[in-house]
Amino acid sequence: MTLLTRRRLLAAAALTTASGLLAACGGSEPEAAVPADGVPRGKLSVWLHQTKAYDAVFTKLLHSYVQEFGGVDVTPLYVPVDKLDAKLLTAFAGDAPPDLFKIGGWTIAGHARKGRLAPIIPKAMGVPDEKALVAQYDQNAISSLSYQGRLYGVPIDYTICCLYYRRDRFAEAGLDPDKPPATWEEVAEYSKRLTSADGRKVGLQWILGNPQWTLMQLLALVKGKGGGILSADAGTATLASDAGVEALRYYGSVGNAKLSNPLSGFGLFATGQAAMVVSGLFAMDLFPALNKQLVFGESFDIAPLPHWDGGQPVAPAYTWGWAVAEQSKLPYTAWHFIDYLQREDVAARQLKDASLLTPVKGWEKLPGADPKAMEIMAAAAPHADFGPRTPVWQEMAKALTDAGDAVAFGKKPPERAAADFDQAMRIAL
Repeated sequence: MTLLTRRRLLAAAALTTASGLLAACGGSEPEAAVPADGVPRGKLSVWLHQTKAYDAVFTKLLHSYVQEFGGVDVTPLYVPVDKLDAKLLTAFAGDAPPDLFKIGGWTIAGHARKGRLAPIIPKAMGVPDEKALVAQYDQNAISSLSYQGRLYGVPIDYTICCLYYRRDRFAEAGLDPDKPPATWEEVAEYSKRLTSADGRKVGLQWILGNPQWTLMQLLALVKGKGGGILSADAGTATLASDAGVEALRYYGSVGNAKLSNPLSGFGLFATGQAAMVVSGLFAMDLFPALNKQLVFGESFDIAPLPHWDGGQPVAPAYTWGWAVAEQSKLPYTAWHFIDYLQREDVAARQLKDASLLTPVKGWEKLPGADPKAMEIMAAAAPHADFGPRTPVWQEMAKALTDAGDAVAFGKKPPERAAADFDQAMRIAL
């Protein structure tokens, strides 16, 4: 099958099945952006965060693409995942962004509002328009890469948070490893039994100091209580409510903020100091990489993210996508290369080799992932929540991290931390 055949085969059906974002997406790309012969050419720069597992997939794809399309050269720059957003901000500020890059869906609104991102070029991706492209993906996942009805990226890494727990630690504490906690109240009870007298070992440990993870952790707690971090229109801060204060109080009541590891909660879980942590699908490979003695299903396992007793499930989710800089002089070639990276066979391979889920339609049935993990994600999908979509996401997440950390470290009571967050957001919004 040729590179673009699958897109063309799906295009007709796609036009009749998409809804939501699809209806808002319109437009066609400027004809000047499309080479008359439809052939990609030029030298592309690409920035991405890298893991050893994904490198094995991406590097082979890069070389095969350059070999197949001899007029293209691709130069990658690998950036640590926690540095990529900041490096992109610096590059945009200096008018020197790469042609294409991985981007967190949470930052799309801020970059798009400032005109930094190039809209999709459907013809480079073998489809007639954005509607046909959107229809090929999970609607929640791809809509997180849009702003004001325009699509600025395609998703490559989709995760719905779940609970990871150490089966060995559970057994040591006399807890049944086959019965992980289902509610946040149970998490607190389990954590008491899993916490050592000196506090060096704990039950649930939050991933502290990380804006993205702070948002997802508190999102589950606050919305599960019926509250919100921002109002429905993302125009007003609403953390200083009963739900927000109760969520912050719980946030500070479990774990031990004084435990230190360069990888925060991820590292503490790998060493066994933490018996539970909230994470995504990628951690299936991360934890064994950090500790070779960890074996999924034996020493560690996963469970659905807990919910409040009697409350509605909330499944925090995120999507990393591929995007192109508005300043790129090769937007067609950039999107053409991205399309090459999005093939169905690639989606299956990177899921199997790197635990990265490309949310194509029917992702629940992609081969390669652990069946239990996919079952948990599929069951949680109707409750997926990507958090507030706002152009001031960076400011919001930073203020929320300040609030969460202040409570976790005992520096502020939850009422004060929530009020300070709302005040910071009144200025930002």
